[in-house]
Amino acid sequence: MKLKNPDFDKKAQFKKIEIFVYLMLMAPLVFFAWAFLEQERQNGLRSVFFEEPDVLFHSVMAAGVAYVLMRTITTWKRDVLRALESTPELDVKIERLVKPIIYRNLLWALGAAIGAYGIYEKGDMVYAMVFMIFMILITANRPSGRYFSKFLGLKKEEKKWMEE
Repeated sequence: MKLKNPDFDKKAQFKKIEIFVYLMLMAPLVFFAWAFLEQERQNGLRSVFFEEPDVLFHSVMAAGVAYVLMRTITTWKRDVLRALESTPELDVKIERLVKPIIYRNLLWALGAAIGAYGIYEKGDMVYAMVFMIFMILITANRPSGRYFSKFLGLKKEEKKWMEE
């Protein structure tokens, strides 16, 4: 196992990333809560998606959600791992992962905001599901020793160091 800095505090680094992730989560969460309660107050929530559909609006929203999901789920991990191939030190890998993880979570927060805006504008409950998908992605992929161990495919000693 290689480390550039033997005094590297991985737990502090994980907390630093986690703080950014949850701060990015707050704006869409507050907007969703406000939009949901506002639509509920006006009796504007609808559970029938195809009743009086606004095809252009739903198409634009679907394109935004599809872009965010495709960019963060299908290509993100491959691109990040390819960029880290030449780095043997684990602490340097963790430090280099900070910006990509923040970028990915920023895109997921944008996807959650799309869901919140859909609730605000149309009141269709399908946007609540879109919002929930992004909330699940954000919370299920929070930075931790186990997350980095699985993400980097660590074995034996490296895995033990990362997860302790």
